[in-house]
This record gives sequence, structure tokens and C-alpha cells, in this order.
Amino acid sequence: MPDSPADIYIRDARIDDAERVAVICEAAFAPLRSIYRPTGAAIARQTERSHMGTRLVAEFEGALAATVQYDQHADHVHVIGLAVHPDYQRRGVARCLLDEIDQRAVLLGQPVVVLDTIKETGNVPLFEKLGFRVTHEAVATWCVSETWPVLHEVKMERVLLPDR
Repeated sequence: MPDSPADIYIRDARIDDAERVAVICEAAFAPLRSIYRPTGAAIARQTERSHMGTRLVAEFEGALAATVQYDQHADHVHVIGLAVHPDYQRRGVARCLLDEIDQRAVLLGQPVVVLDTIKETGNVPLFEKLGFRVTHEAVATWCVSETWPVLHEVKMERVLLPDR
């Protein structure tokens, strides 16, 4: 049975979280690396972008369990790099992080939360269960795969405010 969201504490990341955040990201994304790898240019963009948004972390039983970043755009909030350590997956941690981003988006007056994923990872149905819908799909040119001849980047959104 999943743990209750009351067991999960979401907060802004601090400087002293950086090492643990890196461990979480490495562990969470390692299984995906058998499906796709970002190009060198994409890694450089991701590194640059990592200094621009707001990073959240999720604590579970006092340990950092997950992280996500988001940034604000003119008409939406964009979720970047949602990563849940494998030891804490399937416990509602990702949902809690995304719900926190939703709450912040509403406070910012943003009507929509947007994210991108690679179709071949199988994550599209998981995000659909969390209330996101596919808005666009295109060939992903920023990553490569030894498994798939073509990868597809899927843009998804969750509408928060009724005026959209």
C-alpha cells in the first residue's frame, strides 16, 4: 500500500542538497539511458537551464527522495527533470511534487503546467494518470538511442485555471 502524502514533505532545494539531488537524478535517469541519451548540446543546455528555474525536493521519512525543477513562462509553468529515486517510486512522491508546482502556478496566475517526455520511455501513460494530456508529439532531435531508430518527444499539459 502506498504511503500517505502526509509522509512526504516538499520544500525548495537548498545549496546543501546539491550532492543528494545529483545522486537522485543519476539513479532515477539511469534506467532511461538504455532508451535514450541526450546529445552533448542538449546536456549543455540542460546544465545552463538548471541554474535558471526553481528546484524543489521531496523528503520522505527524513531523506531526500525526489527532485524537480520548474520555470515560469508567459502562459505556463514548465516542469523540468522530475526525478524520483528508485527506492521511493510508486509512493506518491512525484504526484506530491507536481501538486506543489500546480499550487505555485496558481499563485503565479499561470493557467497551465507543461512538461516534456520521451514517448519510448513509457512515461506518457503515467503522466496521463496524473492529469496531463498530450498536446504535441514530434521526432526528438536532442537525444539518440541505441534501442529505437526514432525517438518521439511528447509535450503534455495539465490545465489548472478554467479560463484556458
